Amino acid sequence: MRSVLVIFLLFYFNVALAQVTITPISQLRFNNLQGVPIDSGNIYTVKGIVTVGNEFNSPSYIQDNTAGIAVYARGSGLFSSMVKIGDSVTVTGKLTHFRGLTQFEPVYSYQILDTGKFVQPLLLTISDIKSQDWNGYEAYEGMLVRINNVTCASSGTWSGNTNYVIFDSTGSMTLRIVNGTNLVGQVIPSGKFDVIGALGAFKSSPPYDSNSYQLLPRNVYDIITDLKPFILHPVVVSQVTSTSFRVYFETMHEGNTEIRYGLTPSLELGTFIDNNFTKYHLITVSGLMHTTRYYFKVFSTNQYGTSEGPLSSVITASSNPTTGRINVYFNSSVDHSVAIPGNQANGNVSLVEKLIERIHSASYSIDMCVYSFYNQTPVVNALIAARNRGVKVRIVYDKRVTQNSMQALINAGFLISKRPSGTGIMHNKYFIFDARDTNPDNDWVWTGSWNVSADESAWINNVIEINDYALAQAYTKEFEEMWGSNTDTPNPANAKFGPNKTDNTPHYFTVGGREIQLYFSPTDQTTSKIKSVLQSSDSTIFFALLTFTRSDIANTIVSRATSGVRVRGIIDNVNDSGSQYLYLKNYGEVFDYNLTGTLHHKYGLVDASWVNLEPYVITGSHNWSNAAENDNDENTLIIKDIYIANQFMQEFKKRYNDLGGTGTFVIPILSEVEDKFIPNKVELYQNYPNPFNPITTITFTVKERVPVKIILYNALGEKVRVLYDQVAEPGKTVIDFAANGLAAGTFYYVLYTGQNVLTRKMVLLK
Repeated sequence: MRSVLVIFLLFYFNVALAQVTITPISQLRFNNLQGVPIDSGNIYTVKGIVTVGNEFNSPSYIQDNTAGIAVYARGSGLFSSMVKIGDSVTVTGKLTHFRGLTQFEPVYSYQILDTGKFVQPLLLTISDIKSQDWNGYEAYEGMLVRINNVTCASSGTWSGNTNYVIFDSTGSMTLRIVNGTNLVGQVIPSGKFDVIGALGAFKSSPPYDSNSYQLLPRNVYDIITDLKPFILHPVVVSQVTSTSFRVYFETMHEGNTEIRYGLTPSLELGTFIDNNFTKYHLITVSGLMHTTRYYFKVFSTNQYGTSEGPLSSVITASSNPTTGRINVYFNSSVDHSVAIPGNQANGNVSLVEKLIERIHSASYSIDMCVYSFYNQTPVVNALIAARNRGVKVRIVYDKRVTQNSMQALINAGFLISKRPSGTGIMHNKYFIFDARDTNPDNDWVWTGSWNVSADESAWINNVIEINDYALAQAYTKEFEEMWGSNTDTPNPANAKFGPNKTDNTPHYFTVGGREIQLYFSPTDQTTSKIKSVLQSSDSTIFFALLTFTRSDIANTIVSRATSGVRVRGIIDNVNDSGSQYLYLKNYGEVFDYNLTGTLHHKYGLVDASWVNLEPYVITGSHNWSNAAENDNDENTLIIKDIYIANQFMQEFKKRYNDLGGTGTFVIPILSEVEDKFIPNKVELYQNYPNPFNPITTITFTVKERVPVKIILYNALGEKVRVLYDQVAEPGKTVIDFAANGLAAGTFYYVLYTGQNVLTRKMVLLK
């Protein structure tokens, strides 16, 4: 069976597969001067997606987010005969090579973790391939690659186990047709074509240099003769204003840029065209009305024909400058030491009280979409009071046995739409306020990780509420798909949940100047959007999650960690099947939330300290799991904003410190708060708490980028420890100091820069 763990000879190595360290494939791609892997003969475990199964009768090929590698295991019941393209696998084997091809042989064990995954071929030129550092870090061999606009020196039909020479504008290389593939006997294209294949290597003797490389297409679909532009997904909307929006997309081949738009899917209002040929398309639609939904579709045309993108929609922003407010609430403590001045996060908030306040402020409609609702009589009473004053209330609920607070609403005459029985759950926790009236300025969306249940104090959660018409309309469209109608009465026959829904909501918004993305699961490929944001990280990735079981997200994080990005994370359910906890611990400070209560967050932060690096917050109801991606009804917000990111960082730092994490956090200089924030000289602040045991926080500020060293001395003036030694960025830097191994007493910490020496005293208690 393909889903069963296949293990043989593993006992010989006295190790269990689950305990083996997962190695990024990129770490196996270093060669000696002959082009042979420097770690040949060692045993490794890697995780990746199969790009070649048994098409070549072995080797197979797999790749993770960092690199690719061949896997040679030919024969009945062995790796190549058991896996298929798109399988997510774990493989343990010996690193070796065969005439220049780096591979695993033998394979000692493997596990098929998942199926149906897609690997986007890496677009390269022949020059890119042949200029690899074959006698150093070999970046591309083993990967699935695509070369565009090639020609073949031969004509006739493809023959098996035959080498051909292909050319593009940058050079030539070998294309090998493997016997047994369905390419054998097919006509060789007479003109230009694109080709996809595994990048292999073969040379009879060392050195195994750039002449070794050969491209191996897998089937007839890897030879592409349609050279129209071919629009790549996603088509991205940005800079949505009250009168315009911009659209960005890429094409596989060059073509012009065209967008058609309208108030209906007929796109009746007109066309914007840029006739310059490019693969990277950017176009603006202008002259629009505020708070209005527009449909659009992008096109690109070249001499081979026209490609078109999917029908999409966007809602323009409100023209009212007072809208666009965003409030973030945490029901646990936060650490204001890393707050941007005036941006202190709301910690220790009663989420029940905040929700009731929002219910009381509703004047026309409330749409309530919840997974859990029990022991919340005050919220029940607030909803009944809202209905009694004329507010229209609609409710979407999970398939679960009806809980007491939901039953109280049903008894009071409220109508609900319930997810049918079957796999997956309706896991949303959002409310929409006043989105059904004619006033676009009073619309609010409430969402986050909090279930409306009675265990508020025991479960650590976050909530975000956003005042925006366009966002509220998108949530309403999703709600009504599960409600089954756009009226006050649900239509169970028309209601759609889980995979039966469609991707029919706008995804890009501008709210108060902030760019926000919105995705609903399982229709919107949310995991790919999370991965894209994580992949954009340049400095830090922080995350706090109830559960984390998606290996592809973990691989994305690992790829950034191996590129120098600092990773810190907290996971509560570390023992869930497929948990990425042990894997990620190898690449960052990742903690098991083993304290009292439950960490129920589902958030991630990217570059939270760096406004110029595009800081992001990922939040909502979506755990980083297969169930959230494939089955559950979920919502995810991706917010690009330094202030929101900073508020989440204040919460993250408190949880991180509670678990014993000690590290450095940076708070940026922002021009709008600079006068209140940064003095004209270097400043060293008193540590807090003081006295302390065993952890305290030290803060300093600098006006410009400068080398900083902080040294701890004892009362005798003897150097005890270097607390900080690096180039500090402009702004505030916060250092957590753990005095482990030090005796109680008085210490002095001294900050040194090129022109400054500043001293403070601290007292350690035991």
